[in-house]
Amino acid sequence: MSNEKIKILKMLENGDITVDEASKLLSALDSSSTSYTSNTNNNNNNSSTNQSIDFNKIINKISNTTQMLAKKTSKIYNDLEKEVKNIFKSTNISSNKNSICKEFNFALNEANNILHLKSLNGEMVLKGYNGDKLTLKTIYIPKDINDTVDFYTTDSKKYVFTFMEEKFEKVSLEVLVPKKYFDDISLSSINSNFSLDSINFKNILCDTTNSNGIVENCEGQDININNVNGKLIIRGIKSNSLKVCNINNYVKLNNIDVKKVSIDVLNGEIDVINDYLNLFDDYDWKLETQNNSINVEINTDNINYNIDATTSLGKVNILKNNLIYSEKSDYRVIAKTENVNQLFKNLNLCLETTNSVIILS
Repeated sequence: MSNEKIKILKMLENGDITVDEASKLLSALDSSSTSYTSNTNNNNNNSSTNQSIDFNKIINKISNTTQMLAKKTSKIYNDLEKEVKNIFKSTNISSNKNSICKEFNFALNEANNILHLKSLNGEMVLKGYNGDKLTLKTIYIPKDINDTVDFYTTDSKKYVFTFMEEKFEKVSLEVLVPKKYFDDISLSSINSNFSLDSINFKNILCDTTNSNGIVENCEGQDININNVNGKLIIRGIKSNSLKVCNINNYVKLNNIDVKKVSIDVLNGEIDVINDYLNLFDDYDWKLETQNNSINVEINTDNINYNIDATTSLGKVNILKNNLIYSEKSDYRVIAKTENVNQLFKNLNLCLETTNSVIILS
């Protein structure tokens, strides 16, 4: 095998190029080799040298593009990290002279459990790990020293953390969740930041008010988030479906590998940045907001698009190539990939906003 073919296969293995790009490069190389053989009696040395130089230029161009994309993605992640830290800069579950700390532990030996948690005027932080013990640490401030919180299990395999909201000034949670033991996780919070990291699940339901939320590195079937007056960042998740309703703030999505996405926002922007779609053959994403923009950036070439984008008072900007348009105006674009590749992923993308712009790049 030639050095050029080895370079191509190595780039494909590392994810630097797509299957289609690799196929085109290999075809170009085979074509150049055929051309070289047929003309070997006339210009053996010159032909070989020229083909090698031209082909290396192609590889270098792709490598440079990949490096630029890596730098851009790195900046995106750094910006998100800063935003996460800003949102959660006060999310340290610490005590003061009026607070009480309490810890609960449950050893688990059966799967398919249910977890119900809530917080008030504090924080709720869930972290998944590869163990078999459910650990919950709570710090709370009761209005009366005799009032307390409770964490109990039922015969139906429910683990429930509970308290009477009117009797507490603050209740914060920090929970270590064994990855393989819980199917359904339900969270509710008022005036509390919440975070889920590395959680495995079948269903997650978050009902939150005046809460900033971060969901990252989670894997499962269905995620449903209903939030009011808070920022939401969702990144690095793998699931069959993601449904988000957020009022009066933004939703930011980064590298989500989700088959069906429904994002409904009032008075907040929607930002999506994805470098890959791997798990499913077909994706169906609907993003809708009012009075703000939708920005979608897909940084992979192995996508067949079906696009329907509408804005009432703004402009639709579609910056993708290889599209054919059935409708194209400032306010409405309907388009799909012209030369569909059967090896690519199919993305059905419905985007809708009022009084702002839509950008797909």
